[in-house]
Amino acid sequence: MRRFTDDYEIVVQEDEKGREKRTAVYVGEYYEINIDDKALRIFRRNSLILLTLVIVGQVSAGFIANQGMYAFFVSLPYIFTFLPLYFLVDGGARLPKEKHDFRRDETELIFKRMKVASRFLFPLLGVTILADIVYLIWFANTALWREFLFIGVEALMMGAVFLILRMQKPIEVTKIAVEDVKIDKIEEDSPVPGEKDTLEER
Repeated sequence: MRRFTDDYEIVVQEDEKGREKRTAVYVGEYYEINIDDKALRIFRRNSLILLTLVIVGQVSAGFIANQGMYAFFVSLPYIFTFLPLYFLVDGGARLPKEKHDFRRDETELIFKRMKVASRFLFPLLGVTILADIVYLIWFANTALWREFLFIGVEALMMGAVFLILRMQKPIEVTKIAVEDVKIDKIEEDSPVPGEKDTLEER
């Protein structure tokens, strides 16, 4: 995305045949999360399970064929739920299996995207339920069980999204100080103790 272009620099290198090869190198800030590897794996597993449930539930709700779905004030919010659901699934699919220092684009496309999308999806599901209740009270006259089934499925999906919101609450993304990043890189590049002496002796 264009808003992340300033975080990368294009480095030109030559291969063995003398051909130029351009590589994007990240030069932006790094971020960390306040949970350990085990908590991250649990969060990832539970998020994917709940997201699968929401996808199946929302798609299935459209096949209930309740009369309320023919009313625009019911079908419109239902259709709109798929927009934040798409971004929520996109963020959840990017969740890493292991903890590491995150780039800015990673934090925004994973944790921030999931948080914003779930905050939009939750009230939209509530509006869909409320709209179908209004239809059930004022307009429905046949196949009432389909309306109750639709409301039940949407309520279940709303509960699943609420759990996703609750799981995200303790996770905080913080910027890593530049000094800490430099120290980590120096430690990674530093030679093994005794290696320099061995080379000099040779």
